[in-house]
Amino acid sequence: MNSKTLRIFVGLSVVLMTGVILIQYYWFRQAYNLQDRDFNQRVTSALRAASERMLAFNKNPNNQLIQPVERVTSNYYTVQINDTINASVLEEFLKQEFAHSDVRLNFEYGIYDCVKDRIKYAAFVCHSENCNQNDSSAHYRFPELDIHNYYFGVYFPDKKYYLLGDLDNWFVSSAILLVVMMFFVYALMVIFRQKRLSEIQNDFINNMTHEFKTPISTISISSEVLMKPDIIDKPERLLSYATIIRKEAARLKKNVDTVLQTANIAQKIDKLNFEEADIHEILEELQISCDPVLKEKHATLKLNLQATNSRIKVDKLHFTNILHNLIDNGLKYSQRQPVLEITTQNVKNELIVKIKDNGIGISEKDQKYIFNKFFRVHTGDIHNVKGFGLGLYYVKEMVEGHKGSIELKSRPGEGSEFIMHFELF
Repeated sequence: MNSKTLRIFVGLSVVLMTGVILIQYYWFRQAYNLQDRDFNQRVTSALRAASERMLAFNKNPNNQLIQPVERVTSNYYTVQINDTINASVLEEFLKQEFAHSDVRLNFEYGIYDCVKDRIKYAAFVCHSENCNQNDSSAHYRFPELDIHNYYFGVYFPDKKYYLLGDLDNWFVSSAILLVVMMFFVYALMVIFRQKRLSEIQNDFINNMTHEFKTPISTISISSEVLMKPDIIDKPERLLSYATIIRKEAARLKKNVDTVLQTANIAQKIDKLNFEEADIHEILEELQISCDPVLKEKHATLKLNLQATNSRIKVDKLHFTNILHNLIDNGLKYSQRQPVLEITTQNVKNELIVKIKDNGIGISEKDQKYIFNKFFRVHTGDIHNVKGFGLGLYYVKEMVEGHKGSIELKSRPGEGSEFIMHFELF
């Protein structure tokens, strides 16, 4: 799947998922509103029946209003009665009528006295066994409405949860949909990860092919020249082509060793030969050994040895290889005269080794992959900088094999700084 097709696929998938979510939300709201309308009808019917019974109890049925029940808010109702109201009788009627209408949830009610112009009584009625009838925090502050008549109000504090409880099937379907979408998103992440891995592996194969093909071609051409009969009469030319074959064979061996070294890195970590060593001495020896390469590249390597305690346990061979890889990385990725600086510091119980260069730098996007196997920072031409993308992978694995850690600080055009942390001996 190419990049364009993948982008189209992802775009359509996002649109479809968004559409499914919106449709699910729409039908969920519709179901909730339907439950709300049904609840309102049952409550209105129960309150009307309770008011009729209240008037019948007062032996004044002719005072019944045409529309006594009014829904003030979504969970607060008022019922007008042109007569006095007995609280205990009203509560019993409300319980019976709510049970008859299948309104089985806690409620509060308050009675308004039009003579005294205030709410004269309020109570909380439990339907469930686990509620606390004496919980004062549950009482509702009944508003005093501009109604010059006897009325009572009923408030349902748990109405929202009651309605949502009847939508279990919708919650289950929504949860299933959410799980499906999570798996879909995970599948997309896997696809992108595999695509990136495929690109990195293709990059590695292309570079490896180039790195092996060039010396093989050179050796092949040189061997053909050496097979000519008249080459024996030209010893200088014979020596020249023999030298070329030797150099290219050494180059091939180095490339093979690099690949094999990284392939067996896990075994090498298990067999590290730790010994106490002074890192400052290793760095000074490294500076001397790198001098020919530095002169060839017109590069400068500065040592800024600030650490007062520079002794840690290391495998000298692999620790030196770590430093060589980071220095080689700084030399390869530089578009001007390379300047490298190695700094050591002590922070708490650690030895910190920093290797800074003035190279091209690494973008933030590439930094999270820089220590991955086969990954190489693209510099335009795939063969502009030789390598297999194994050097920094080897560095990270070996640093961690030394019980240390490594981090990168870099900005494009401003160089890179690799910071290694090791426990002091």
